[in-house]
Amino acid sequence: MPDTISVRAGRRAIGIIRDEGLNPARVKVLAGASGSAKFLVLTGIDRVLMDLFKDRTEPLHLLGTSIGAFRMAAFCQNDPVAALDSLEREYIAQHYQRRPTREEINRETLRILDAFIDEGRIEQVLNHPFMRISFLANRCRGLLKSEALPLQWMGLGLAAGANLLSRDFLGAFFERALFCAPGELPPYAGMNRFPLKVYGLTKDNFKPALLSSGAIPAIMAGVSDIPGVKGMFRDGGILDYHLDIPFLPGPVLPGENRLVLFPHFYEHITPGWFDKRLNRPPDPDNMADVVVVAPSPAFVQSLPLGKIPDRKDFYGFKGKDRERMAYWKETVNRSRELGLEFVESISSGRIRQMVKPL
Repeated sequence: MPDTISVRAGRRAIGIIRDEGLNPARVKVLAGASGSAKFLVLTGIDRVLMDLFKDRTEPLHLLGTSIGAFRMAAFCQNDPVAALDSLEREYIAQHYQRRPTREEINRETLRILDAFIDEGRIEQVLNHPFMRISFLANRCRGLLKSEALPLQWMGLGLAAGANLLSRDFLGAFFERALFCAPGELPPYAGMNRFPLKVYGLTKDNFKPALLSSGAIPAIMAGVSDIPGVKGMFRDGGILDYHLDIPFLPGPVLPGENRLVLFPHFYEHITPGWFDKRLNRPPDPDNMADVVVVAPSPAFVQSLPLGKIPDRKDFYGFKGKDRERMAYWKETVNRSRELGLEFVESISSGRIRQMVKPL
């Protein structure tokens, strides 16, 4: 079987994978990153994940930002494959007559949200037998609270400049908002690099909170009408683009199941939204238990245009939605190969030889 997937693991996780392979029972956290249309290349892996966990009884903590949070909400439904189908189909079906306005993008995002998770399914998501959903957004401070674009761009410029000096300075501009399902808090609820506030998810606040996790600054309107929650909230990927967080803090206990499974678009982790061009590495301690499963470079090169879909395709295919949709659908069809190899690599034990350091 060709190597369509790449498996990378942190310093503790790689020893477990090389010794035992990947036992789904060992996974404690399932993670999903921001990335807009990039998620389409992961749909083949996403479809097989639920079979891997179907007999589980121990809690599985799900954490996502932006489209990663949308994927987690699909996983927690009674029919996760149908929910993923709806998310994928409606995302591809986005259509804009011209350069989209913030209002149009918000309207389309709400349409997608309503299509794959209606009001009657929110209770399923919040009360899943073993999945515990959580997702991140950012409560804005200073200029970034404003919906006036000049002020917002000024705030983003100041935040980007502060980030050049240190990621720690972003705490002056954003407060992490961790939205959690009812019950026991997830193991990462104590992360403290940036100011953090934890909010409980309810049927009433679930959709606006989920929308806030993907509210890209300057591209979409922020979300300020979350029931029971005050403030202006924007995209969780600003601080946590690829989730460089302490997923499983504390000492390692004998026999503890503490892997973080991270189906991802790339073989690497970019900490924050402002780090995309900085080549800033993640904290090795945060990545110690992480197992990244990503499309291999050879697989990506074999796709139409030699790349995975991204948000820029809306502009690259401006006025050619049919061509964009065909390209995205072909990527989705090809992604089935990733899911098949992922399952085969686990069942055969071949993943033990495939894994490389993250």
